[in-house]
Amino acid sequence: MALAQVLFQRMGGSGLPAVREAAAALGVLRAQQGHAVTGLVEQLLALRGVAEEAAADVATLAAIEAYVDELTAILQQQATRDPLTGLPNRAAFTEALRHEVDAAARGTAPALLLVDLDAFKAVNDTDGHLAGDAVLVAVAEVLTGAVRKGDVVARLGGDEFAIVLPRTGRRRATGVARRIVDASRTAPGLASEHARVTFSLGVAWLRDPVDPAELIAVADAALYRVKDAGGDDLGVGRTSDRAIDVPIPEQR
Repeated sequence: MALAQVLFQRMGGSGLPAVREAAAALGVLRAQQGHAVTGLVEQLLALRGVAEEAAADVATLAAIEAYVDELTAILQQQATRDPLTGLPNRAAFTEALRHEVDAAARGTAPALLLVDLDAFKAVNDTDGHLAGDAVLVAVAEVLTGAVRKGDVVARLGGDEFAIVLPRTGRRRATGVARRIVDASRTAPGLASEHARVTFSLGVAWLRDPVDPAELIAVADAALYRVKDAGGDDLGVGRTSDRAIDVPIPEQR
């Protein structure tokens, strides 16, 4: 039965709490379906002629409030999620890394992994962008399957990914990186019909990071050493790679 019909029935004498509950559910549903709020209001106004005025007013207010709250939540999620993989995007990654660096003064510092795909262009060039998209989705599955629930796997853009490992030392971070590289070599989703991608991965950990840019610089330096050596491997950053005021790298 449609929610509008349920709402109509409850407005006939089920009490204002039941009316408010059904109206709020209707507002959430219309927001999720992408309906304009004007359509919701018109639907509710149509009930005023067949229900008590007080119930109609309660229903209208509850539905609109729920609609606005749900739409706000949807837009906030869209602003911080990569639409293809469903992973947190660059903005969410930046916020998560900064939060963990700020928290390091009160506990163990975080580790950062930067992941770049080798030969991803070959997938797009030989099998098309739909095949490339499928590989990116598979990459997200490999990465999320190798980490803890509280770790943050993000897609920075293109074929670049990052993982924030809260309260994680260098040894464990390196172990996670090794597990990811090993998993990538056998994951069937990383191959299209005529090409296959591998991972280049940079690991960063600092005992006393003062800015997210330091960790990014260390991981980026390690990543490029791996790429220069042919890829399909991991590298661990050095303390000498750290740099203050290095901007978060743009999509390459």
